[in-house]
Amino acid sequence: MADIRGSTELYLIPGDPVGNVRLPRMFNAVFARFGLDAVMVPVQVRARDFTVWLKASFLARNVRGLLIAPPHKPLVADLVDGCGLFARVAGSANVVRRMPEGAGLEADLFDGEGLVGALDRFGIPFRGKRVLVLGAGVSAAAIAVTLAEGGEDDGALEVALHDIAPGKAASVAARIDAAFDTPVVAVPTADPAGFDLVINATPLGLRPDDPMPCDVARMAPHAALFDILLRGQPTPLVQAARARGLHAQPGFEMLIQQMPHYLDYFGLDAAAAAVREDADFLRELVYPAELAPEIRSPLRYPDPRAR
Repeated sequence: MADIRGSTELYLIPGDPVGNVRLPRMFNAVFARFGLDAVMVPVQVRARDFTVWLKASFLARNVRGLLIAPPHKPLVADLVDGCGLFARVAGSANVVRRMPEGAGLEADLFDGEGLVGALDRFGIPFRGKRVLVLGAGVSAAAIAVTLAEGGEDDGALEVALHDIAPGKAASVAARIDAAFDTPVVAVPTADPAGFDLVINATPLGLRPDDPMPCDVARMAPHAALFDILLRGQPTPLVQAARARGLHAQPGFEMLIQQMPHYLDYFGLDAAAAAVREDADFLRELVYPAELAPEIRSPLRYPDPRAR
């Protein structure tokens, strides 16, 4: 239990619901490990109250920042005074802080940064590759923005989006494609054939009776899969891909890799550097027992064409 005093800095994570959020436990582990006088607390805020709540929360001078949980991420960009590039293009944000010298509030989005960090940890190639993103919601848009922003040198060759909602993928793809040189397109089916990397950013897999987001039998032998879901892992999608001998990873590492970005954003530079150096204590908090052996011995992409 944190020793909360009058000097304690407060970080909040609004959502609705908030029962399954993992970040408070992770942040509080960081605060305790590095002796920071701070605490993160989840708060349940209805969407209809969020506009008023966001501004009001920063009236408390010891509130240093917010992490944003669903369903509020798409609301943030229109409520703050400044946004980072990824948040502006994706149309959502997952972190808010005060601007210097009381100039207002600013927000940014680190979902995509977390995904890229996870892919690099596992050696999964995406630079110069064709990537299929299943879904066109908040997380899918964040991922597509980050993969496209890298351009020819550090980004994907092409990013394709598919969503079952008519027109949704096309709208998101057009917005991102207009901002970067990397082609971002909508595709009419979830067929993974011809793609080097498939990323599941849909909720399919949360329930035992969900259909597969795609047919892994159609994936190329060299292709890899990343499923961003945190619950129910390893999902049937991950299990099916691994059973085929494909490199497939669940979404926990995406959450781990966002942590240094959050800490930097809040000015906690020393803690951010330490977490970049060794985040196994956080992995032990969020990885399920079935994947515990992969904490210190992560599965690596076996194909020599990884780069």
